[in-house]
Amino acid sequence: MTTMNHRLDVPPRAMHVDFHLDLICPWCWIGLRNVRTAWNAMRALRPDLPMALSWRANTLLPHIPEQGVPYQPFYVARLGSEDAVAARRAQIQVVAQSVDLTLNFGAITTFPNTQRVCAVVNLAQEQLATEAMFDFVESIFSAFFAQGRDIGSVDTLQSLAQAAGLDWDAARLDAEPLHRRQSNASGVPHVVIDDQWSMTGARPAAELLQLMLHSADAATSHA
Repeated sequence: MTTMNHRLDVPPRAMHVDFHLDLICPWCWIGLRNVRTAWNAMRALRPDLPMALSWRANTLLPHIPEQGVPYQPFYVARLGSEDAVAARRAQIQVVAQSVDLTLNFGAITTFPNTQRVCAVVNLAQEQLATEAMFDFVESIFSAFFAQGRDIGSVDTLQSLAQAAGLDWDAARLDAEPLHRRQSNASGVPHVVIDDQWSMTGARPAAELLQLMLHSADAATSHA
């Protein structure tokens, strides 16, 4: 016997996904790829279920100077040695390759303060649709981790915003509260579904999809 997951007289409720991230976190780029895969799979499996995605970007290291600091020395000091840095990067590269990413750590010269770029992401969702937001945030990660560009720079952000069709300028952004829509998560990437179910870390798309399905089924059973 087949069990129905919905009643025809009950309108579908929207599924809400919050994605918490920082733009200098390589695990967040991997996490973005997994969220996007799970998101598209969920839309294919439940085409009648409205879905909404909120971006919650926040800098985890607000003490970094506005102009940034030298990237390589920062990580050697943070992890204790060049060998430790190399081991961590090798670990990240293996996972990144599983989602078709290659990170060019050697091209990066500046570790930026990400308050401005996080504010740009949080504001951009007011103008860009979900797929365009995925593309825009991907372009920021690519600029930093593939091209070695300084994403703390106003010029870099202006260029990326214009390429995305985003109506933005530095004067407007600097007038906005930087905490607007920011993340309150203690670690990133962090995904919250319907304010009830969450996962921290660059979890595989299959796990995120199962959590989405679980939330959808739980909501339907209580409708």
